[in-house]
Amino acid sequence: MLSWRGTVLASGAVASAVAGLAYGVEEFLLLALAMAVLLTTGAVVVRRRQRVARRSLHLVVRVPTAEVTAGQPAVVEMRMANTGTRRLPPLLVEEPHRRWSVSHPGMGGRPAPGAPQPADHRSRARVSAGPSDPAPTRGVRSRARERRALARSLRLPELPAGAGTGLRTPVPTGRRGVLTLSDVGVWCEDPFRLIVRRVALTPPAHVVVYPVPVDSDRPVTPGHRTSHRERRSSVATRRLSGDELSGLRPYAPGDRLTRLHWPALARSGDLMVREFVEPEVASLTLLVDVRPSVHAGDSLESTVSRAAALGITSLEQGVTVELCTSVGDRVVVAPDVAGKQTLLRALAMVGPSNPAPAVVRRWGGRPTGGAVWATRDRPDTDLVLVTTEAGSARPALPESLQRRADTVVVP
Repeated sequence: MLSWRGTVLASGAVASAVAGLAYGVEEFLLLALAMAVLLTTGAVVVRRRQRVARRSLHLVVRVPTAEVTAGQPAVVEMRMANTGTRRLPPLLVEEPHRRWSVSHPGMGGRPAPGAPQPADHRSRARVSAGPSDPAPTRGVRSRARERRALARSLRLPELPAGAGTGLRTPVPTGRRGVLTLSDVGVWCEDPFRLIVRRVALTPPAHVVVYPVPVDSDRPVTPGHRTSHRERRSSVATRRLSGDELSGLRPYAPGDRLTRLHWPALARSGDLMVREFVEPEVASLTLLVDVRPSVHAGDSLESTVSRAAALGITSLEQGVTVELCTSVGDRVVVAPDVAGKQTLLRALAMVGPSNPAPAVVRRWGGRPTGGAVWATRDRPDTDLVLVTTEAGSARPALPESLQRRADTVVVP
C-alpha cells in the first residue's frame, strides 16, 4: 500500500508523464521515470522486509490485570522480539489507544470471540496468511483510514538478532463494560517511506471494568412484607452452624449411619439417630431493570452502581444474592470469598437491552412491561427492584412479584 508520501510521489509521476507527453518536454518524462524507479525499488525492498519480519517477529500481548474497577489505572503490554538471526528493519505500530471498543454482552454472554483473559495472559500475534495489502474491494475509504492510522503510528527502531522491545498502552477505564483492544497493525516500510506492508495483527485483549458501587440516601420503598434489611438482621441472628443437636428420633431408611446414637441403642435396643438443625440461609433477589425505554443519559450507570452497592452489602452480611436482569439473565452469587468479584463481574457485562424472543418464549408468555425475569418465585426470598422513575411508572414485574418486591428508584 502506498503511504501518503508515496501517494504524492505517484501522483507527481503521473502528472509529469502526462505533461511530458502533451508538451513534448523530455525532462518531465525523465522525472516521471525516476519517480517510477523509486516506487518500484521501494516495493521490492518492502516486500523483502515483510518476509524477513514475518519469519522473525515474535509479538506477544500481555494483560497484567484483566479485571479492574472503573477509574483504576491499568495497562496492556505488547512485547516484540526478534527471534531470527538477521536484523529486523524499523517497524510501524498503529496507535493502540484508537483501537479500544466497549461492549456489554450480558451476564450470559461472551465479551468477544474469546473469554476475558485472566491476569498475566499472553497472546500470540495473528499473521496474515494472504497478501498484506488491503483487497481492492475494501475501497478507497478503507485505504485512507489505514493511511491516517499509519501517519499517527509509532516508529520502532531496528531490532538486532535476539533483541526485543515493548509498548505499554493505558486502558481507558473511565467506562464500565468489557473493553477490547483488537487488530493493532504492525507494518514495515521501504527506506524512502513510500510503500508499507502489514506484517501482523495483534490478537484481541480484553479488560473487564467493574462498576463503582454507589449507595444512596434514598430508603428502600417497603412493600407489605418485612424489608430485606430487617429480614437479613433477623435471619443472621438465627443462623446456626449446622452441627447443633436438636434431639433424637427413630431411625428411618436412608439416614446416615454416622448419626446413629449408640447410647440410646444400648439402653432401649431401638435405633435412634441424632437430628441437627440445618442452618437457615438468607437470600436476596436483586432485579435490575435494563430496558432501554426507561433509561436516559447516565441512568443505567446509576442503576448498576446502586445494584452493586445493595448486592455487596448483602454479601457482606452473609446473604446469597440472586442477580437478575430484565432481559432474562440470572446468576446466583454465594457469600463467599469470590462473591463480591463475581457480582461486580456480572454487573460489568450488563447493558441496555430488550429480551430476545427466544427468552420470552422460554420464560412464558408476553413480557410484563417489556421485561422478562428468570428468577425463582420463592416466598422466603426478599426481592428488590432497582429501576428509574420511568421504570417505576411502567411496572416491569408481574403481579405475584409486585406484591413482594421493594423498589429502589435511582435518578
